[in-house]
Amino acid sequence: MKILLNVAVLLCCVHRDDGHLLHSLLDGEGQETGRQGAARARRDAESPCGLRMLLLRVRELGLGYDSDETVLFKYCSGTCPFVRSNHDLTLTNLLLRGALPPPLPGDSWHSSPCCRPTHHEDLAFLDNTHRWHKVEELSAAACTCVG
Repeated sequence: MKILLNVAVLLCCVHRDDGHLLHSLLDGEGQETGRQGAARARRDAESPCGLRMLLLRVRELGLGYDSDETVLFKYCSGTCPFVRSNHDLTLTNLLLRGALPPPLPGDSWHSSPCCRPTHHEDLAFLDNTHRWHKVEELSAAACTCVG
């Protein structure tokens, strides 16, 4: 079981691009270079998954509407905690043993969670020819970590 846990940690490090942790496990050293320390500081400073807002003109949404009206576009952004489940550990073990075929080129298995909308809001606006438009489920209304 200890070997499986070590392999899972190594694969987790490679997947998350935490090369400094991988090198410290292999080399027995725990020192970060300046560049690696700066990258870690940026990651640690990122805000958690949540709803963000941006004021935009309707035409800046890129949906083909000619409108100078300004709207509040809401979207999800931020970091999600990386927690390995029993499924992730088993999948890693099966891949290492060759019990599962490797993913095809262009396909990959993602085991890291991402910040995604759970609910959406419609958006209504007036275009430059004075016609109303309603775009369904355009803005995020709530966010959570998925995956």
